[in-house]
Amino acid sequence: MNKPGRNDPCYCGSGKKYKQCHLREDQAAERELREQADAARFLRFDLPRFARDERFVADFDRALPLYWNNQYDADNAGQMSEFEALRFLDWFVFDYTLEEGRRILDIYQEEVSGELKPSQQALLKNWMDAPPAGAYELLGYEGQMLHLRDFLTGETFDVFEAGGRGNVKIGEIILDRLVPVSGQLEFSTVAAFLPKDEIGDLAEKLEAAQKADAEEYPGATQEEFLRRNNQLFIHHALAEAERVGRPPVARLDPHRTDAPVQQQYDREKEQVHRPRNYGSTKPHMAQTRRKAV
Repeated sequence: MNKPGRNDPCYCGSGKKYKQCHLREDQAAERELREQADAARFLRFDLPRFARDERFVADFDRALPLYWNNQYDADNAGQMSEFEALRFLDWFVFDYTLEEGRRILDIYQEEVSGELKPSQQALLKNWMDAPPAGAYELLGYEGQMLHLRDFLTGETFDVFEAGGRGNVKIGEIILDRLVPVSGQLEFSTVAAFLPKDEIGDLAEKLEAAQKADAEEYPGATQEEFLRRNNQLFIHHALAEAERVGRPPVARLDPHRTDAPVQQQYDREKEQVHRPRNYGSTKPHMAQTRRKAV
């Protein structure tokens, strides 16, 4: 629906001019959507930053080889690409259980929430219940709206992605997390995907893992299983990349042209650090590219 001009008849059929009818209500709704989008940009930036705090170093070092199936560890973590680091940190924040028994997301909510803007607080509260990172088959798309099916449950979702489907083709698998933003679902971080000919025996691997998990955790829900084991999606993708002769991670790519994250972190350390301002938003890389792992 095209937005009417201020002096045009209101779309509701009241006979009043738009400015005398729904204009203010629509402007308030637009402001709310902008605030939610700004809050999402902020959290996508600040959560990974919080996860790099010195107190999480030991957990970070344990989590790296678990997520990357030993392709990265504490000694070579700085060779990750920016996209690899973002995907790992998203999992580290939302899904990994620290030695103390909590997630970084829980600690962030406890320590930082009071300093956030109301829109950021509200979105963080919603993200506390975000599902584990999962696998979603691309069924179709309309512009920036992707129609997805959960690889495990078969449940379908419509997901907004600013970059559209990118390089993903119908029938291929997107690896990411779904989070609510502005009344719709979006990906929590930059996504990876599995080409159709690399899906292979993923379902069988997950079924075997779920049986093993059920023996150790009787009565566990599917969400609890995934929270403990969703790194298996990444392990499968890494193995398939090696099978087809593609470097499984950026550090093994002899033709890589990007700067490893260690160089980016070193540049950050050289800058003058100011106290974080939780009342403002910070830039976040647009979610416009996806790569097969």
